[in-house]
Amino acid sequence: MKTLPQGIVVTGAAGDLGRNLCKSFLEDGYQVYAADVKPQVAAARLVPVHLDITDRDAVFALARRVAQESRPEAWVNAAGIFRKGTVSTAGAAEWERIIGINLTGTFHCCAAALAMFAEAGGGRIVNVSSVAGQAPGGGVHPAYGVSKAGMLQLTRLYAMEGAKNNVLCNAVAPGMLEGEMITAYTPQQLERIFRATPLRRAGAMDEVSSAIRFLCGPGATFITGATLQVNGGALML
Repeated sequence: MKTLPQGIVVTGAAGDLGRNLCKSFLEDGYQVYAADVKPQVAAARLVPVHLDITDRDAVFALARRVAQESRPEAWVNAAGIFRKGTVSTAGAAEWERIIGINLTGTFHCCAAALAMFAEAGGGRIVNVSSVAGQAPGGGVHPAYGVSKAGMLQLTRLYAMEGAKNNVLCNAVAPGMLEGEMITAYTPQQLERIFRATPLRRAGAMDEVSSAIRFLCGPGATFITGATLQVNGGALML
């Protein structure tokens, strides 16, 4: 009888963090379902999946596929869009787009993952939130902060429900990260952000991936409904 591989879903797999996560989970021996609207290249144990997380039917179809082809272990919700902006200039169209992807899309993914893991007898859900969902400022569009705050409440709600079936749901909340996000700011803006961060620097993708891998791993079996801060100490100031 063929033994199915351990499967992990990573949404937003074509982004900076998503690519790093896929690489890390592949090194850990998992079969990785790399889900994104952007095209990707298949590789050994890397399964590219074209997925728009705002399409609930497509999200649930992915969950059914993962359950058929693997032993599902974890689902990481790293898909999302980031926009700079101010409260006074924020428009309705951008608000709806950000909320639709970051919050509603994550809701669809949590629902699909919970159903899949409940059937499988347990699993892990990890939502990638942000320090912007915990404290105002940073020059981000208000919908970004609201969507990331909403993800933290989603995490708690799905942790409570998932506990009935050994489904653990946690979040990570990164601060400013190296990569595409940091390029949206001027050096002067970055200097102000780093002054408000005790470690005085941006985080590396590996540092966030390590936190997520911990929450998906054997050392986090009694952790659920938690938010792991990966922000250089930003909330201490």
